[in-house]
Amino acid sequence: MDALLTLRNMEDIKISNDTKIKYLSVADTKIYKVTNIDFCNLAIGAIETDLTMNDVPESELWDISYFEDFRVRLVNCSGKTEIIDMAEWLDRNKKE
Repeated sequence: MDALLTLRNMEDIKISNDTKIKYLSVADTKIYKVTNIDFCNLAIGAIETDLTMNDVPESELWDISYFEDFRVRLVNCSGKTEIIDMAEWLDRNKKE
């Protein structure tokens, strides 16, 4: 019964990012800091940083293409938000 109550109240629970997914790499040129990950709804949010690939531990840096099933919300340095449909983005940016 406790498990059922927990599942019903899932929206009330704030899920923290206790994973090693701390940064996203976009096109190997931009690094975004992950602000939230929602595994229930397959959504991830991140804000742009001025970091380089050398500034971030390799174990915490993930290429955005790993999240092809996720809805990704990126916020750039000017505050503009873009939500990316990863399947569509991957099709447009395939490496030949």
